[in-house]
Formats: sequence, structure tokens, C-alpha cells
Amino acid sequence: MSGSPKYTTVAFDVARREQLAAARRRREEDRRRRREEHRQRRLSAGIRAAEARRDALTARMGELVGMSRGLPQHAQVTAATDQVVGLRRPTDEAGLSRIGRELRGAERRADELTVAVSRELTRQEQSRAVELAVAPLRGLTDGAQFDPVGHRTIAALLDDTRRRAGDARGFSDLHQRLGEAVGAHLETVRDRQAHLLRLATETDELSAQLVDVLADAAAAGLAVAEESALRAELTGLRQEAAGGHVDRWERRVAGLRDRVAAVTAATDNRLDQLDRMALIVEAASAALPAAGLRVVPDSLAERADAVVFVAERADGSPVEMTVYAGDADGNRLEYRTAGSDIVVENAVGGAISRCDLTEELLERFHAELADQGVATDGLHWEGKPGQPRPPAVEALRRPAHDDRSRS
Repeated sequence: MSGSPKYTTVAFDVARREQLAAARRRREEDRRRRREEHRQRRLSAGIRAAEARRDALTARMGELVGMSRGLPQHAQVTAATDQVVGLRRPTDEAGLSRIGRELRGAERRADELTVAVSRELTRQEQSRAVELAVAPLRGLTDGAQFDPVGHRTIAALLDDTRRRAGDARGFSDLHQRLGEAVGAHLETVRDRQAHLLRLATETDELSAQLVDVLADAAAAGLAVAEESALRAELTGLRQEAAGGHVDRWERRVAGLRDRVAAVTAATDNRLDQLDRMALIVEAASAALPAAGLRVVPDSLAERADAVVFVAERADGSPVEMTVYAGDADGNRLEYRTAGSDIVVENAVGGAISRCDLTEELLERFHAELADQGVATDGLHWEGKPGQPRPPAVEALRRPAHDDRSRS
């Protein structure tokens, strides 16, 4: 094949552009469908967790109702319990956020009532008052991890309070401090749990986005340069769920978010390029026979940035065709021939190259290509004369007496 290829820049008509847009929409719809399925699974898990949290609070309030019977706080405890029981089951993300806020408020109210009932009991039964003061901590498994200082403070106050049983004034003061410490500890732990839940949700969403993009790339046979590193980073993020390094987890989520966005954009750009190259190959395959060329079977080959195939003229001489799809809408067709019809002429401005037989054939091909919805901007090559031949469409309309010479 000759070293200096002929080339043309191509553009798509409305129908072909819609064909490309439809392919892009299908890809986006597939991703949306997969993400919606993932969202539904995450929502179901969130609803189950909220219901478990509500049930645990309902059980706790039930115990408080029994302990407050006969006390001034009993009516308030009963009303608060009814509110918890009446919380509506969420059905969507907005409902899940709503019940999360309502549960947080109900837990705070339960903490306040527990302290009030516990103080009332100090006048009647100190041991029950102590157990009630620390009752909100039952089932709280993350206290020592998320608030170690508060956890140690409560342990020390609990020991002191139990030792001062029987000392009315000393016990009352310690019991009050114990209740306040429990309340502060619960707030700290719940804030930390909410923060970790948000990070876990973001990690889960990023995971779903990355898996979708890598699946699209794999289906198209694309290699993603950062795939191994991204998967390793995702594994590391999941390991952060223990919550030991929240600030680091936050930074890693932000960093991965940017990387996933960049990989998604690059992959989508490459998939668009592949769609455009496939469309040009499809149109060319349909146009070549009408232009007097035939596609050589099994000659199609994919390269990193192009698709190459070979067509033959009637005399069997090959024309290698290379399809490039650059960024945005830059598309290019290159042709390489054996060079048998190339004539180099010396002119005042320097040497010029003429290859009229191939030029005429390719212009005819361009005319057929236009009928397939792919327009070209003419045929170009290095050393082409300053006054090129008219395009094949115009040549068909030239007067019969036109005596254009050939080299």
C-alpha cells in the first residue's frame, strides 16, 4: 500500500445521527435500569433496618411504660410509645429519610423520659434507677469504638453510683451525672453511626456505578487502564466500613468519586467512537458494491483507535480502508492503494501527484456513501494538485464535450 494515504472527513445525516443517539440512549437506559435495581435493593435493606430500629425502640418503650406505672411520667411515656408504634413504614427514599428523622427524635424523647423516670425512681428504689439509667445502652454494640471516652466515663460513673447506694445525696448527684453521660454518649454514637451509614451508602453507589461502566466496557471489548487499581480501591473502601478511620474514608470516597466520573466519561467517549466507526463501516459496506468495489471477506480488523478492512477493485487491486473516529464528532476515512495509477508531475510550484483512476473510483464511492447517510468533504492526499477534479457527482453532470485530460 502507498505510504501517503488519501483521506476524507465524514459527517452523518439526521437519520444516522439519530441512530447514534439511539445507541447512546440504549446504553444509558441499561445503566439506569441496573442502577434502579441496585437502588431498590438498597432501599429494601434500609427499610428493613429502619423497621428493626423502630421495633427495638418500641420494645424499650414498652419496658419504660411498665417501669413508669404509678409515676408522674407514665402518661408521657405512654404517649411517646404510641407515637413510635404509629410511625409509618417507608416506601421510598424520602420516606426512609423521614422515618430516620422521626426515629432520631423518638430516641431522644425516650432518652429524656428514661432520665426523668430514673430520677423519680431514685426516691423509691435506687437499684432500679441505676439499671434504668443505663437501659438505653442495651444493644448499643459500637459505643466503645465510636465514643471510647464516653464509654469509659459511663463505666466509671456506673461503678461509683452503685457504690454510693444508700447515700441519698451522693447517689442522687452521681445518678444524675450518669444519666447525662449516657445521653451524651448516645448522641455521639448515633451521629457517628449516621455518618458511617452515609459513607457506606456513597461507597455502595460508587461501586454500582463502577461495576456498570466496567461491564459496558467489557461487553464492547474495551480495556480500562485503571480497572485493577479502581477495583482495589473499591475493596479498600469497603474495608473502611469498620469505621476506624472515618476522615480517611471520607477522603477516599471523594477521590474515588472523581476517578469513577473520569473513567465513565472516557469509557462513554470511547463507546461513542466505536458506535461511529461501526456505523461508517456499515454504510461503507453497503456503498462499496454500487461504486464497483467489493469487500474482501474476513478482512475486517479492529485496532486500538481504528477499524481497518480491505476492498477490491474490478481488476483485483486492493484498497485498504481505515475508519477513525476522533473526539466529539471528528470522523475520518483513509484509503491506501498499491499506487499503480499514481503519476508524479513536475510543475512550477513543485512536484504534484495525480491518481485519477483511484480518485474517480473513490469519488463514486463517496457519492454512494452519501446515499447511506454519510457525507464526505472531498478526497485529499499529500501532493494533490491545487485544482482538484470535481467530485464524482459533479462529474456525472459535466457536458459531454468536456475534454478534461488525464495523466
